[in-house]
Amino acid sequence: MEFSTDQERFWAGEFGNDYIERNSSNTIVASNLALFARILKSTVSLKSIIEFGSNVGLNLLALGKLLPESELHAVEINSNAVQELRKIGLSKIHHQTIFDFIPARKYDLVFTKGVLIHINPDCLPHLFAAGV
Repeated sequence: MEFSTDQERFWAGEFGNDYIERNSSNTIVASNLALFARILKSTVSLKSIIEFGSNVGLNLLALGKLLPESELHAVEINSNAVQELRKIGLSKIHHQTIFDFIPARKYDLVFTKGVLIHINPDCLPHLFAAGV
């Protein structure tokens, strides 16, 4: 995988690996369940969901419990996080940087939670123009 920013290298490497260790708990999943339950009250019929920067899938785990029939996708840069996503049974994993992701389809819900603050500010207009 080639990276265009220092931030991508940072998250794909050791810092991203350490983040996995610090941010993997059932408490986070429970908190996400409450958050997404409130958010989903404003939606209808979400059959496909994609998260950019899913890490080990704690948001997707919560959404999967709330919407068990939905197809869940993840875009994740860190290879160790991708391994964890596979362990939880997520089969639709795009192991790449969000700058390189080109959707082959439309999704009912596209989201990111906490990733944009880690993107090089000069690159944000590119992501917004791409619809991320």
